[in-house]
Amino acid sequence: MMRQKQMRAQRAQAGRRGTARDVPFPLPLKGLFSEAKNAEVSGAYAAELKNWRSSGLSMETRPQSDYVSGVSNLLQRIPYEFSGASAYIETYPGKVAAGSSILFRAFNDFADAAYISGHAVIADGRDVPTLYDGTELSEAAFTASDGTDPASFDGVLAHHDRLIFWKRGGPLDFYYGDVGAITGELERFPLGRLGSITGSIADILSLTVDAGHGMNDTLCIVTTTGQMILYEGLDPGDATDWRLVSRVKAAPPASGKPFTQVGSDLWMVTTSGIVSVTEALRRGALALVSEISRPVADAILKQVQAGGDWQLHTAADGSQVIINHILDGVAKQWIFHVESRSWAAADYPAQRWHNLGTDTQFTHISDGRLGHLNRAATGDEKVTAVWHSSWFRLPRAQGMTALIPHILARAPLTVRVAVLTDHDTTSVDLEEAWQTVTLNPDNDGNGSEIISLNDRIGIDAVGSAFQIRMEVTAKWAEIVSLQVSLQ
Repeated sequence: MMRQKQMRAQRAQAGRRGTARDVPFPLPLKGLFSEAKNAEVSGAYAAELKNWRSSGLSMETRPQSDYVSGVSNLLQRIPYEFSGASAYIETYPGKVAAGSSILFRAFNDFADAAYISGHAVIADGRDVPTLYDGTELSEAAFTASDGTDPASFDGVLAHHDRLIFWKRGGPLDFYYGDVGAITGELERFPLGRLGSITGSIADILSLTVDAGHGMNDTLCIVTTTGQMILYEGLDPGDATDWRLVSRVKAAPPASGKPFTQVGSDLWMVTTSGIVSVTEALRRGALALVSEISRPVADAILKQVQAGGDWQLHTAADGSQVIINHILDGVAKQWIFHVESRSWAAADYPAQRWHNLGTDTQFTHISDGRLGHLNRAATGDEKVTAVWHSSWFRLPRAQGMTALIPHILARAPLTVRVAVLTDHDTTSVDLEEAWQTVTLNPDNDGNGSEIISLNDRIGIDAVGSAFQIRMEVTAKWAEIVSLQVSLQ
């Protein structure tokens, strides 16, 4: 009650000083900046931005998620795309299926896949590697030169037309096959003989870099302690055609599959944030993607410390880089929009992201359904999009009396708004400030036409520092502009 009395007194004083005036307020077109939760920074950044996407000119709700398959106990979908064929290989606890072909065998939650000689090669450490040629699934007939059971390999990569196998958490060795071979003997390459290499193999990647001899595809071995070992050449068994080109120390990678190709670069989520692998070769542990990842670095670091599994994924059209984090059965994303170079959070229930053709899709975290991003917003899902502005001051005003958002939509929508003052964000402050309104157009349209919503939402906020909080619930909406009425 004391706070309410203080605000009424301030409003009375402000009322004696002049009438309200409407002024433009900046939209968060530069996206999420997690440090703005308590800081007074440019209004072009948001302290919280979930399920919005910046186009650089306006703010649009994220694409709806539609489901194009039923509920199942599916573990993973692995894309297969060769010679015009496009399909998913689906793994289950006791089988793998592709089209009408089924192979019964045990599977782990996550399997690795490589593509060579028209085949997908799948390894997961539970059984022998599996082959798929677009028609039939079969067991791969590999042996290892040192007697290691190929069923123990849970990592596979196709590099310079050779298959590379390894065991995560196992010895510092990898195994390689003949050129183009999908069966036969695998030769052991002992990394441990280099000395001063710690940890075990976290992942092995194919990376295009300039290692001093022009641009070449190099084999990059990343250890659990953050060491990167790069080899150049075509044949690991030929000393004249295989050479160590670099050894650098970066931050240890996060758990899961925290790597993705971004243009000619490779990013990974580490215990120190997002690292550019290409930059790590030049600058070692200092190679944080600071210019790009700074807005979300603090939030990601806190989640890395909390644990959970990570996946870095690049959308099929290259328009987004998706960081997927799962903790205690709940999925959350940070999405980098390449065109506007802005970040936003999202709440897709995604266990894992994957591309098939030009579509970016995901597997549902709890029931295995195949999720599809409906960019046309023709589905049934209603998205709740959240925006918290950074804190800001009004040098020539005492308070705010209204918000006037200009929103495009296809139907009336619900908006929940609050304006907080003087960094007071307790539950009592929020309870006093929140209000929910339904915005209705002058003309209803027919449910498919775009309508314009311009209602004035009354606000009662007086103070020296302010924060706008807005939640929009709709199948699709776009905020074109926002005005605030100042007292």
